[in-house]
Amino acid sequence: MIMAENLGVIKILLWVGIVLFFLWFIIFTFAPPSILTALEFIEIEGYFLRMFGILPLCWAILFFFALKDPVKNAAIIRCGIITADLLIIATVIYHYAVERIPSWFNWTSILILFVYSTLLFLFKPKTA
Repeated sequence: MIMAENLGVIKILLWVGIVLFFLWFIIFTFAPPSILTALEFIEIEGYFLRMFGILPLCWAILFFFALKDPVKNAAIIRCGIITADLLIIATVIYHYAVERIPSWFNWTSILILFVYSTLLFLFKPKTA
């Protein structure tokens, strides 16, 4: 019974991830420079920022495929958790070691990603 409840929660979390990552993809890839300036991005029209938008799209697609059978696709969910944690660590290290990140959007995104990866970790499906 508990496993079925966890599968329902993980499916909801995967849908949240799909929507969240797709929104980040839209912002990073297609937003005009005026919106990126309002979000306080340092690199407005750069190639790196635009290509960074592909990463959330990839995770949205992977989570969409993981929805079919979260137990069999638990590796995708674990990789999503690891990727999110590495991105959080890299952002914090970059902030304190290299350059202060002034963007409220970056910190809000990191906070959302932290909460999301924690929820994924807590409700990840148990493999046999």
